[in-house]
Amino acid sequence: MNRIVVIWFFITTFLVGCSSINGTEPIPVHPLFSTDHNKYSLLVVSETNMSDYHKWLEENEIYNVEKIHGRSSLEETNDAFKFLELEKSPAYVVFDTKDIEYKTYSKEELIKFLKENNPTQLKEDES
Repeated sequence: MNRIVVIWFFITTFLVGCSSINGTEPIPVHPLFSTDHNKYSLLVVSETNMSDYHKWLEENEIYNVEKIHGRSSLEETNDAFKFLELEKSPAYVVFDTKDIEYKTYSKEELIKFLKENNPTQLKEDES
């Protein structure tokens, strides 16, 4: 009887452990990173209002950005996120779920990058 209970315990533990692995989404390492493997997160350091950038994404038919983080002060942004090493404003930084994918100071270059790339495409190209 004890063997049956022990075997049942191990089977139940194994099934519970396996089921929780499949249903979890990875939590980004940094709050600026994207939480969706299929979309980017964008940091904009500029004095422009955030609602302008949502409209700007729609107007330029850019659909691979999950979230836009807006900051108005270059100095405060560099103090808070020293790894960015931003040189001037406006600055645009594109993140995937793990790292910086692209950094530019040109809105036109940002549009080109976002239209020509997506997070899953870059990962497939690296394989």
